[in-house]
Amino acid sequence: MIHNKKNVMKYILTILLTVNSILASAQSFIASDPITVASGLGYYHPQIEITNDDKPIVLWANSSDKNLYVSKLGVNNSFSTPIQLNPMGFDVQTFDWSGADLAIENSNVYVVFRSLGYETGHVYLVKSTDNGLTFGDTVRVDNLSSGYGQYPDVAVLNDTVWVTFMDHDASGLNPQYVVAKSIDGGSTFLPEIVAGEILGNEACDCCQPEIIVNNDYVIVYFRNNDNNIRDIKGVVSYDRGETFTDFFSVDDHLWQINGCPSTGPDSRFINDSSSVTVYKTTENGDAKLFINQYNHNSNSSIGLKRVYDSNSSNLSVNYPQVAVKNNVFGVVWEGQGESRDVFINYSENGVAGLNADNVYNITNILGNQVKPDIAISASRFHVVYADQSSFNLKYVSLESTTSITEVKNQQLELATYPNPTTDFIAVSIKTERKDLVAIRIINSLGQEVYSTLVKNQNKYLITVDMKKWNAGIYYVLIESSNKVISKKIVKE
Repeated sequence: MIHNKKNVMKYILTILLTVNSILASAQSFIASDPITVASGLGYYHPQIEITNDDKPIVLWANSSDKNLYVSKLGVNNSFSTPIQLNPMGFDVQTFDWSGADLAIENSNVYVVFRSLGYETGHVYLVKSTDNGLTFGDTVRVDNLSSGYGQYPDVAVLNDTVWVTFMDHDASGLNPQYVVAKSIDGGSTFLPEIVAGEILGNEACDCCQPEIIVNNDYVIVYFRNNDNNIRDIKGVVSYDRGETFTDFFSVDDHLWQINGCPSTGPDSRFINDSSSVTVYKTTENGDAKLFINQYNHNSNSSIGLKRVYDSNSSNLSVNYPQVAVKNNVFGVVWEGQGESRDVFINYSENGVAGLNADNVYNITNILGNQVKPDIAISASRFHVVYADQSSFNLKYVSLESTTSITEVKNQQLELATYPNPTTDFIAVSIKTERKDLVAIRIINSLGQEVYSTLVKNQNKYLITVDMKKWNAGIYYVLIESSNKVISKKIVKE
């Protein structure tokens, strides 16, 4: 197949295509092959986020050596040598269902964890200022005289750091969530204040919490325990975490269980006034996963949907985690497939666009793949999970075949020619207004192979030399200030 640039210019002017987001009736994803994050260093409670330089970073603990590790995906589609975050001889508390947490702002990566020892352990923070390449010394977070602080979770805004964790009374009873705040970027922490007692009940004593912050709210989500009714509630601070004076419910399923289910909520702001929260509960004895979109200005739920329509044959659905970018969100969890598998569902239009039947099995192989977490960047989801067959962590990236697109009114047009191609591709872009537009090309593994910026132009045409690229599938991603679209191209 031979193409020349003159023909490309001729045809490209006549084949501009307006690409719109289409909600499909069934989920379909292009998924990368699983990549091992690290070998022989455990797989407990993996967490994933996207650093400021657009790279997935993974945090996890090893139950054998009681160490905490972090690793980052590199340019060669492999993860960096893991960094041990806890000092030598300073053991970390490890559970497969709960553990350390991380938050990212600019080039700073904040990690919180608890040291080993039920009555002697404490909550600590370590911080990176170079996108996770190196980390500083440990900083004590809690001000507790005894070691009953449990299950830390961290959030950050404008270099102010909030850490929530579970406290107990002097006898180790009456669990309640508290919040400690640092106003100097995590160098020191103010004494913790009680957040959860406004509900009048104790917290469910072994379920991980979630803390989220924006310019108006500091919110701690956790599983409440009201005489063994264990639903998800949120407590709110309107004064940057100085006091918690309000509460609300995202879960009124009245799950009654005489014991802690060891599964908590996950939550993210979807815009300035609304958040989404995912959680497990039961209905009529069947395990269910729900997502609730809550408007904090009106103090009301504006959408409650099942993430997955499970039944009595799939009681193992558990540990849902959510990632949000603008109005796009994805949810992952573990459930029953060939064995225990990792599933995903997503929406491009908030909770209203979610269909509980549109579920994709990410792993779908024999052997147990469990405890997933998810992050989102540009047009891709990034998922990490524990592979209990190899005793390692695995990472995959996914893109919906309908594209991950934020739907806005601005017109953004993209055309590529020729497709398929053997040597080069022409990319034509048209915008409704002069805008800053980012052009990226990634391969099927999620690696960026080309990028450029277009400034202050309504129309733009580039040609990209692909002669030295490997044959396969690539994706052209176009991102303006309020819209992202993508197009698949084939290199033969």
